[in-house]
Amino acid sequence: MAQATPFGMKDAGPSHVSSRGKLLVRSLPLVLVAVLAGLPLLDPGPEIIRLLFITLVWITASVAWNLIGGFGGQVSFGFAVFYGLGAYTAALALNRGINTWMAFLMGGMVALLASLLVGLPTFRLRGPYFAIATIGASEAVRVIMTNVSLTGGASGYRIMETGVFHQLEHFYSALALAVVSVAACILVRRSKLGLALMAIREDEDAASDLGVNPYRVKLVAHSLAAALTGAAGGVYAHYAAFIHPQGVFAFSISVAILLMPIIGGVGTIWGPVIGAVVYGVVHEEVVASFPQLHLLLYGSLLILIVFFEPRGIMGLLDRGFHALQLRRRLSGSHP
Repeated sequence: MAQATPFGMKDAGPSHVSSRGKLLVRSLPLVLVAVLAGLPLLDPGPEIIRLLFITLVWITASVAWNLIGGFGGQVSFGFAVFYGLGAYTAALALNRGINTWMAFLMGGMVALLASLLVGLPTFRLRGPYFAIATIGASEAVRVIMTNVSLTGGASGYRIMETGVFHQLEHFYSALALAVVSVAACILVRRSKLGLALMAIREDEDAASDLGVNPYRVKLVAHSLAAALTGAAGGVYAHYAAFIHPQGVFAFSISVAILLMPIIGGVGTIWGPVIGAVVYGVVHEEVVASFPQLHLLLYGSLLILIVFFEPRGIMGLLDRGFHALQLRRRLSGSHP
């Protein structure tokens, strides 16, 4: 009997094996969340918690980009706009005594509004023209924010802490947001919006002929992705307590947000999560060792992935799973 495997391939075997396999795969995310939530109880040290925090922020941004870039096939280089606006909005709100989670929500809402301003004109473009337009929008916002006196301009903006710094509070905030972002990705993937996005990715004209409104669908997905990215920027700003335009609006932020899903497997549920974990763990060592060359290294990695394994780590896992299944079948057919 044909049955689904964890990575979507087909296998022949008894149905009870499939049921156990499906149950195991579905429970893994819950187990992972439980492990992460309980990890601070083992007192791994502030440096490990900081690394995990940054990785969780990257997971949110990576999963958010995948909604429009992976499911919809719209390659945007401008997500630093939403990350930076979310960071600055949350910082301003926190300095005015607004509740922490409300500040994160406000960061997401401002990013959502910005996504409409960016998306309304740029989604009339396709392919490389859309990508170039998002780069232009990102750089324009960075220059503007560098000259806004309200937020300190090029000197940056500091959040005035009114209490004691609790690292675990920031860690759990990032964990909660990452869980929400992955849950949103799963819901979108299973919804009509997800089906419409994938139809647009495969053939936008054909999708339009079948009744999909590509312009509206892309705007909706872009807005959701921007809101999650803006909230991630707010969580980071709360932790860092100091932000500046050359940091949160940097082109390298946009490149990182785009690179992570590609590393893990663009257009999948868990690929962006895996890519963010790999990037989060490796990034700091790379920057520390090659402070002037890290973008070159990431660009080279991107080229290698596109040429040799476009499906990223998830593609490698698929290959390995196929090879294992083939070996099992061959060994079973020759007793």
